[in-house]
Amino acid sequence: MYDIHIILQNSPGSLASLGSLLGENGVGLEGGGVFTTPEGGHAHFLVEEVEKARRVLTEAGVAVCHVCSPLVRKLTQERPGELGEIADTLARNGINILVQYSDHSNRLILITDDDNRAAEVTQKWAIPSA
Repeated sequence: MYDIHIILQNSPGSLASLGSLLGENGVGLEGGGVFTTPEGGHAHFLVEEVEKARRVLTEAGVAVCHVCSPLVRKLTQERPGELGEIADTLARNGINILVQYSDHSNRLILITDDDNRAAEVTQKWAIPSA
């Protein structure tokens, strides 16, 4: 899975156009979100076929800002405060969370300023291999 970061115009229909463009080209979104500022919307979406997504967006004139492989973790969701616990673990290790959202499988998607170290210190929340 890959996180793809796109800047959308802060206007009605921008997200609809993006979703339609990707859908019409067979690119599925596995999670993500859009966070608006007066300058535009920062869209972060989780995709499996990142090169296809990048090509479709680029050919349509949509600038792809960044693509990365995010850190994926699973909170048990059995008690309140788990997000705070994992965020505190990262903070105590000097790691800054740049982006956080959930995917369609209720997993935590994180992009940090040090994903390698973040992966080490968050092993408690690692997804077991099948």
